[in-house]
Amino acid sequence: MSHAPTTSDAFDEVVAGIPSCALDEVGKHEQRARYALLASSVTRVERQPRAVLIYFDRDLDRQTLQQALGIERECCPFFTFAFDEQSRRLRAAVTDIAHAPALGAVAYAFEATRQPASKS
Repeated sequence: MSHAPTTSDAFDEVVAGIPSCALDEVGKHEQRARYALLASSVTRVERQPRAVLIYFDRDLDRQTLQQALGIERECCPFFTFAFDEQSRRLRAAVTDIAHAPALGAVAYAFEATRQPASKS
């Protein structure tokens, strides 16, 4: 009997397609946890051909965001990141279109782990 892939399995499949990702298994697990934490404050993800725009609400954990971006810069130096403080928008882009699959992994990490905000 086959089962549907878990979010973790699907994330690993997407990450496997990234050229030159230098994270080991432990690093991928820790980065996935940071993305999951950040995703709880994501309000919208917009995909573009050479960039992904991620919008955050006021609950954004900026320390976790800085840590996640620092890791990404080390393991995948082809990324560029720009955070607009006023709009709480992160722009993740690639320097070469050949690295565009990596943008899919970034978008997927936020989309797949994002939980709908609870209304109480």
